Amino acid sequence: MANVSKLLYSTVVDENFLLEIDPEDEAKKSLLQARTKIRQRLKEAFASRSRELFGRAIAPRFFTQGSHSYKTLNDPAWPPEQQMDLDDGCYLPMSFVTGARPSQASALFFDFVDEVLEGLAEEEEWTFKEKDTCCRLVISDIAHIDVPLYAIPDVEFVLLEKAMDSRHASFSDRAKPDTWEALPSDSVLLAHRKEGWKVSDPRKIKTWFLGAVDIYGEKLRRVCRYLKAWRDHHKPALDEVSSILLMVCAWKSFEITRRAFVPDREDEALLMVLEKLPAYLEGDVLNPTDTDENINRVSSEGRKIAARYAKDFADQLRRTISTVTDQNEAVAELQASLGQRVPYRPDLVSVAETAKITILSQPRKEVAAPVVGRSQSG
Repeated sequence: MANVSKLLYSTVVDENFLLEIDPEDEAKKSLLQARTKIRQRLKEAFASRSRELFGRAIAPRFFTQGSHSYKTLNDPAWPPEQQMDLDDGCYLPMSFVTGARPSQASALFFDFVDEVLEGLAEEEEWTFKEKDTCCRLVISDIAHIDVPLYAIPDVEFVLLEKAMDSRHASFSDRAKPDTWEALPSDSVLLAHRKEGWKVSDPRKIKTWFLGAVDIYGEKLRRVCRYLKAWRDHHKPALDEVSSILLMVCAWKSFEITRRAFVPDREDEALLMVLEKLPAYLEGDVLNPTDTDENINRVSSEGRKIAARYAKDFADQLRRTISTVTDQNEAVAELQASLGQRVPYRPDLVSVAETAKITILSQPRKEVAAPVVGRSQSG
């Protein structure tokens, strides 16, 4: 019978969970400043060396993708093991990279960008890391920037900022002959250090999610952030659960419920998603922009673990909403699921009048106040 909505989000109080997981302004500013430096250095490098190395002068295009562009970026729960990330794709026209065999082209692309960004990292005292699908620059204990590398059809390259929802052919990963004829010429290709090129267009996911927010409102975005924060709080147990998987699961729950029946209360909207989440995490979850792709890449054992954690969260929140009559206990219950960044503010919990009457007839239950996490105003 406790309403914990204001603990999660409120426009009238200066302390709630959403504010606690929101990155500090200075941290967000640092990410954007680092992105600017990375883009500028790559532009300069391509301008001065691309003709010599690749036989043609070219200026790369850039496209920010992932949580930063979806506006679902959270402050890390357990830095430095967890960090905020900004994904900034570096795009070259397809005709620019097709002069060599695919494997050679992807390797050459990575070698060039690695060299440029390693130099920048040394100057800025950042840490450079090679990842299978990107170049990573760790700019602080709490943040890094990933630079994935793409080849994009020439026409779309010219209009990259505007071409947000192109239709692309599918490509089987089972057969990968080292020839460009085996790859779809009308698809965006992601360079992979071990596998050459993979069809991947992050613009489509961004367009889909922003469209979903247009339909269901900011509540969908907030629920996605709660789920990501829940996942982060329970790492390493939920390490395999990706942010995009949680976002699609939340969207599926909103779709099935339908907009008119999505609860107004923040806690009940979150519970609505949690009730369905265990089943989603145990099964296949199709990419909304490509139904041939299953985005639930969690292992069989990992799916069982994730489903169990999701069920525990659902059970706990359901119990809080349905039966808890003590404000302190309601805060403690939510902190058990989401961590100490849920502020210790019993005054933000409202209890139904019928429950208050019940409280008067019961012995007082003492709940110790937990350690309060980082607070933030604004």
